[in-house]
Amino acid sequence: MQVGSETGRPVEAGRLPRDMAVGFVILLFCAVAYWVSLDIQKAPAALAQNVQPATFPRMVLAVIAALTVLMMALGLGQPEPARRAPKIIMLVTGALMVAFVMAFEALGPLAAMFLFCIVMPLTWGERFTATLVLYALGFPVAVYLLFDVLLKVHFPPGVVEGLIDKMI
Repeated sequence: MQVGSETGRPVEAGRLPRDMAVGFVILLFCAVAYWVSLDIQKAPAALAQNVQPATFPRMVLAVIAALTVLMMALGLGQPEPARRAPKIIMLVTGALMVAFVMAFEALGPLAAMFLFCIVMPLTWGERFTATLVLYALGFPVAVYLLFDVLLKVHFPPGVVEGLIDKMI
């Protein structure tokens, strides 16, 4: 049953619905990650505080898997738009995310976050304004204060972190 020239049921076209294909890949990832989490050693009772180290990643994987199954179930029987090649902006966004990971390693997390917070909105058409600069400065500072200062989870040293350490 064709609902229009642009939509139709994937099963009738002889292919797996997009939500099912993506869902199977996500579930496979969850299964592999869960299997890897079986190697996480148990902490001694005095250090565990009622929660073992593997508990959090397994809970996150369970939530991801449950939401994936829900996505797959809701997608059954739904018309699906005809598949098109992704827009160039999506490819550029993916390239910027890869560049962010490389900048994270080379420059450090704070400088990389600042650059990402400037470049990504500009790529998507946002104008260069004072608000954008405040966001690009404020977000890495907030992340630094939350993790490094409050939670004592220290970032790997980078350009900005080296300057902060010299000032302190």
